[in-house]
Amino acid sequence: MGTKFNIDRKPVPDEEINSHKDFGELVNKFKKQSIEKARGDSNFLKNKKATYSTIIAGVAVICTVTYFSVLKKEPTKEIAHDKIITKQNSDKNTPSNKLKKAFIAPPISKLNVPYTSYKIKAEQGAIIKHQSHSKIIIPKKAFVDKQGHDIVGDVEIKYREFHNQADIIVSGIPMTYDSAGVKTHLESAGMFDIKGYQNGEPISINPNKQITIEFASEYPNDRYNLYELDTIAKNWNYLERDNSLKKSPINAVYHTLSKTESPNAKELQNKIDLIPPKIELEKTVYSKKLNQLPKITEPTKPTKAIVGRPQFELEVDYKEFPELAAFKNAVFEVGSKNKNYNSKLADITWGSAEISEGPQKGKNYLLTLKLRERVEKLIVYPALTAANYDNALKSYELKFTDYKNLVVKREANEKRLKEEFEAKQSQYLTEMKQLEEKKIQENIKLWKEQESKQNEQFRSIDNQEKVVRVFQISKFGTYNSDCPTFLPDGATINPKFVLNHSETKINPHTIYLICHSKNLVYNLQNNSITYNPDETYSLCVLAKGKLYLCSKEEFHRITTSKEHEIRLTELSDEVNDANDLKKAMGI
Repeated sequence: MGTKFNIDRKPVPDEEINSHKDFGELVNKFKKQSIEKARGDSNFLKNKKATYSTIIAGVAVICTVTYFSVLKKEPTKEIAHDKIITKQNSDKNTPSNKLKKAFIAPPISKLNVPYTSYKIKAEQGAIIKHQSHSKIIIPKKAFVDKQGHDIVGDVEIKYREFHNQADIIVSGIPMTYDSAGVKTHLESAGMFDIKGYQNGEPISINPNKQITIEFASEYPNDRYNLYELDTIAKNWNYLERDNSLKKSPINAVYHTLSKTESPNAKELQNKIDLIPPKIELEKTVYSKKLNQLPKITEPTKPTKAIVGRPQFELEVDYKEFPELAAFKNAVFEVGSKNKNYNSKLADITWGSAEISEGPQKGKNYLLTLKLRERVEKLIVYPALTAANYDNALKSYELKFTDYKNLVVKREANEKRLKEEFEAKQSQYLTEMKQLEEKKIQENIKLWKEQESKQNEQFRSIDNQEKVVRVFQISKFGTYNSDCPTFLPDGATINPKFVLNHSETKINPHTIYLICHSKNLVYNLQNNSITYNPDETYSLCVLAKGKLYLCSKEEFHRITTSKEHEIRLTELSDEVNDANDLKKAMGI
């Protein structure tokens, strides 16, 4: 038997005894806390926020547009620009660069839409008239440098526009849009890219200023939104509805037709609005049931004393020291780090002893012995000897078996509750999606009628420039007036691509499905092509750094005859820019 320490002190008040009577639980709380934390972290599904309303956009997304007549009087402060410098964009995307493909990746660099460069005085501002009849309205002191200081002197503005499917393809700008996990393709009413430099260094737009882009659009329909391309998040950011129609002198043509919603769609929306609260209620019930499951504490495995290691035991009245009851029948092994330990410490009758967690949590403890002004601290390892250890180990094994059974039972209950919640949530989300789709279909019927009337009235307006879409931008970048739409459906083809007049197979890297009835390009990443038999399509295929075309006439012939072999024509070397590609595609 090891050395015994004798401890004597005055009786302890009842209040102090009561505050320490659960010391055994205190010794185990570190493991208990870690288990409860692990359980607590699984209270909800990995996706903690259920998406309650899916943004389902398509040809039916409600948008507004800006229309201006070319006959509108120009501001008196407009500045003429005698020289326009056109520069070919130098972005490259070759097959050798596939492993590190840029987010904006033009398929053929020589075809890319070039920038037009304008020089202005930053402190004076300017109104730049682009060759497309678009205008860039820049206020005075609109630019700042990297330090946020106002820029003075010459500033270079680089600007380019994208108006049709050929422009979109050669730009390499992604036209897919992800909103709340719903992926769509953007039908464009026009897109532009604008940058600013001074002495070759990029500049920024003053946070207190805005640049106005009056974009000359070729598409009059009132169903578009404004977006900004986020090259970091690799997605388009929705800015606002294209509301400039209110400012247009031809507002009378469109205003009465642009914002009508089907009565049936309104009724469906009321049903949709009731679903998120139902999901929230299910989440609350799930959480409550989960918290009501019994808490489980893993038992502490006893430690066997090591022969030859310095040991001692406490000779203590546990009625006076109930906080030490957890160590009854235990000996304390002295750690090698205790330089102050010697056997004479056992000759002292100490006034008090305190045990706290040691440097190695759950393994050793700090024993603090006090006698008046004297304080000794020892790092000790509680252990059991002989029969005490054997009995404790048997008890532990029984408790640990019970513990494992309780863990299995709790995990089964957690899984059951989770599956119940997921099933109910999925049911509600499915119902909401179905209602959203019905709502869209109801509005499509109405909007198609409106669009037909708009187009008929718009064609009667004999102006060179019929539509202007107004962008108020606070930073340089790429902007678009778009309407999200889903992939077409109705028919599917799994094509086999071959080079025209040969059996040479072509394995495409990207397939561009071009919709000729809308300003829309579907960027497909696999060979399965879905299409609407009522629409007109052609194909542009990218393979090994080359572009191949399938005309709309050929595509119609293949789909009508239910063939799967598509014969492609390699793009001619005479196609040198986006305009040439537009002609080759029959746009």
